[in-house]
Amino acid sequence: MAHGVQFTFSGSLEAVEDWLEDNCDGDFRIVIVGMTDDLKRKTIELMFANADDRERFKASADQF
Repeated sequence: MAHGVQFTFSGSLEAVEDWLEDNCDGDFRIVIVGMTDDLKRKTIELMFANADDRERFKASADQF
């Protein structure tokens, strides 16, 4: 997958997965890169097959 973004957030990983499943036209992959000891802040790498899906996620990322 050619289009990626790294994202750090405090919300639910499940919410991100749900958003991706509901809003992506192409395939995507999630890799957990890091997490704080208290599990509150997560850093993930998202890979998208479709550049438009990546841009759509970046525009919506503040909701997580």
